[in-house]
Amino acid sequence: MASYVYLIQNGDLFNIGFTNNLERTRIDLRPGELIAFLITDNPEPLIKNLRNTYVDNRLPGSDYYRLANSQVKQCRALLEGDGGDNYFQPFLKGPSLYIFFVFSWLLMTYFIIEFAVNPVLSRFS
Repeated sequence: MASYVYLIQNGDLFNIGFTNNLERTRIDLRPGELIAFLITDNPEPLIKNLRNTYVDNRLPGSDYYRLANSQVKQCRALLEGDGGDNYFQPFLKGPSLYIFFVFSWLLMTYFIIEFAVNPVLSRFS
């Protein structure tokens, strides 16, 4: 089931967390403003990474952080998929993945025919 990892700003504080219902969380954290979010099937590693990255900025006993502008930009870039130091994106996705798959399939078929089937068939001719 898809979950949302989010960054919500409330004044000069930022809430970093994850939820299955983003709209309910936005209502619960009012008047906070949703800055960025990421939809993922496995939010635990990402949220752990974000919380470890900003552990020095955390307010004790809460999920709120006092972040500098550069840290907000970094967190936002990570959640919006623009990348970051600790974020890994797939090399191929969408149409390029499909084209790569078809090309690889055809190339492997050619090599199997050329180097496995043809030598066996050439012995019988």
